[in-house]
Amino acid sequence: MNDQPYIYGNSSTRDYPLQDHLPEYRSGIAENWLKETIPTGSWILSPFGSSPQTSLEAARAGYRVLLPVHNPVLRFVIENLANPPTRDELNSALASLASSYKGTERLKPFILSLYETDCPQCGAKTSALSFSWAKNTRELLTKTCRCQTCGEETQTMATPEDTAKAREFSDRSLIHARALTRVSSPTDPIRVHVENALGSYPPRSVYALFSVLNKLTGSELPADDLIHLEILLLHAFQRCSHPLAGTNVQSSSSEEKTDEPLQELNVWYALEDALDVWTLQTEPIPTTLWPAAPPEKGGICIFPGRVKDLITQLDSIPVQAILTVFPRPTPSFWGLSALWTGWLWGQEAAAPLRGVLSVGNYDWNWITKAVENTLAELGKVIPGGVPVLGLVPEADTSSLISASSASLTAGLKLNNIALDPDQRLVQTQWVFPSERLSAAKPESSRELIRKAGFDLLKKAGEPLHNLLIHAAGICSLAQAGYPDKVEIAAAEDYLPQLLRDFEENIAYRQGFLHYPEAESWWHLELELDPLPLSDRVEISLVRLLIKGGDSLSEKQLLKTLAGEYPALSTPRSRLIQACLDSYAEHSSGEEITWVLKPNDQPASRIQDLEEMGTILREIGTKLGYATREAPGPENTLHLIWQEGNAVRETFFVSVSGLLNKIVTTKDGSQGKQWMILPGSRAPLVDYKMNQNPLLAEMIRANWQLVKFRHLRRLSEQGDLTRENFKERFNLDPFIRLAPAAADLTDFSFSPSDHHGVGVAEGVGVSDAVG
Repeated sequence: MNDQPYIYGNSSTRDYPLQDHLPEYRSGIAENWLKETIPTGSWILSPFGSSPQTSLEAARAGYRVLLPVHNPVLRFVIENLANPPTRDELNSALASLASSYKGTERLKPFILSLYETDCPQCGAKTSALSFSWAKNTRELLTKTCRCQTCGEETQTMATPEDTAKAREFSDRSLIHARALTRVSSPTDPIRVHVENALGSYPPRSVYALFSVLNKLTGSELPADDLIHLEILLLHAFQRCSHPLAGTNVQSSSSEEKTDEPLQELNVWYALEDALDVWTLQTEPIPTTLWPAAPPEKGGICIFPGRVKDLITQLDSIPVQAILTVFPRPTPSFWGLSALWTGWLWGQEAAAPLRGVLSVGNYDWNWITKAVENTLAELGKVIPGGVPVLGLVPEADTSSLISASSASLTAGLKLNNIALDPDQRLVQTQWVFPSERLSAAKPESSRELIRKAGFDLLKKAGEPLHNLLIHAAGICSLAQAGYPDKVEIAAAEDYLPQLLRDFEENIAYRQGFLHYPEAESWWHLELELDPLPLSDRVEISLVRLLIKGGDSLSEKQLLKTLAGEYPALSTPRSRLIQACLDSYAEHSSGEEITWVLKPNDQPASRIQDLEEMGTILREIGTKLGYATREAPGPENTLHLIWQEGNAVRETFFVSVSGLLNKIVTTKDGSQGKQWMILPGSRAPLVDYKMNQNPLLAEMIRANWQLVKFRHLRRLSEQGDLTRENFKERFNLDPFIRLAPAAADLTDFSFSPSDHHGVGVAEGVGVSDAVG
């Protein structure tokens, strides 16, 4: 198993077509991996075609991408994103629609009139931006308006007149019947799936959409003009649908919000929205249709069909890498795809989707088996040693185990798993082996899962996210040679067995403690490490800032951290952001750069440490206590107030956010102790305590945190007594913690402005260089 660095990538800075239905995309990951793995100009195969943006990125980086696309809608999206229309072209198509007629009325004012309502501000007639409906009762709830008269944007309760206008449209109309017939005949077995998909549209939306669609069907427009109108309509189809509205349509999201109101968008405004989403400022990407090859400088070759039909023809293509985004079960998207395909191009165009729509249980078992079969067939024609990058976006345990189960059962060798729970992205790296090896299996699979989770927690020294624990188990099973051929033959599907193994062995009865709020696990037999993984990352980051001097590019910082902490030790992006907000200032230009805050320069923080010690000694002396310095953790100041031989108060002063080394110190003190920290560490401390419930429990029980600035203020006021000093010390809470309890039942970063207040609010540089 190789410890490969995680590639953080960049979150999308703008919307892209079908974004609500496609896997989340982070740019830069595919390009970086490919350039470090194979030469530009090489052939790569993207077998599932589930992420158009990822394939386009690879082609734009200079690779020849072979892309089987069975879904006509996805094929249309890829072709037109590779050669995107200009804004002027789409605007011209929209203007053409606007000036066409519906009966005796221009189309644009006709569509806008369907959503006409009274402006809540000025009372003038206006066309609503949207309405919301109750999911269960289907009653109109609210309306959102941007008045064409007064310019005000408001959201208010819908009126009885709004409800009456909406009820004029029926889901039993001739328009609805035509919407179904465009896709399938009444006797077609897939008709029920089409009806469910159509249920994701309010009746008024169907009427408005077909009023526009009628301008395309049967028309003899030039090819380019027709494509531009189809782009506008496809975007409106997607924007105006609501997957939760259909009675049997499942959400593409892993967490369905059943109480979410249904949104009814104004169809004309949805058409206009396409101009911002579809017009990209990028150079065209060469696209060809199989078997014609794109140029060596990079492009996309589209195979218009299923990947299994392509596999037998791959002998002539020297595939040097596989790049894939593992698919997840999205029945609602496939149902809508059939609907949109039929609406735009007729029944015959929608026919290829019949096979997917006919699947009885389109669930994780089905999708896992489908991926497994595809990879196994590819293994018969792809040469040994060909690397595979398998991305699992929007990851949860089901998608992680599904992708891993399918790949392992297909015979691929796992080289690495790296992930960031905050980005919800798992990056798996595999290789097609020259031959299948049967490794020795000294332990049972269940014992391997338990031990892998325990060992990872012990190495980190703090609770870890659920995904990391499961990924550790997958790595351990893969290294041990699971599953073997006997296991695969004995079980119809390996996935259910694997899910049971994890559920029963990462569990309380095996000593694991679950903290649902943090989505993390710990183990009863372990104790917190004085220097856990998150603290080690903080130290490394500060050292990088010091070494970076006047500026350190964010890209280089992330790459260096990922290299220092690879695979399952990858620093979480929210931790990195919290550290940067606490210690650094940013500048934005072509590239974001970071520089250490002036207050966090080493000399400044050494002075702060000495100043806090002086203040605590002075206050202690004024209150009649003897003060002394005691041994403590490295780079902290440990002071004690005592009376005779009795310890009255204990203080630890630190300029960093490294709390574990302090809270795990056992010096025999009784009662709550004091921790004095820079106020600018508050967001970082808050993050660590929220992610580490065990640490939070120890802080709540045994510690009180005070800011540097508050201690300075109390020293200047000078009216402390033995009776009031504890109350006064707590007047400016460092953070406010919600209770956290264990469940005992079975980047692109966005710089934010957290500026410290006071003279020295800002790194534990002494810790970082120590």
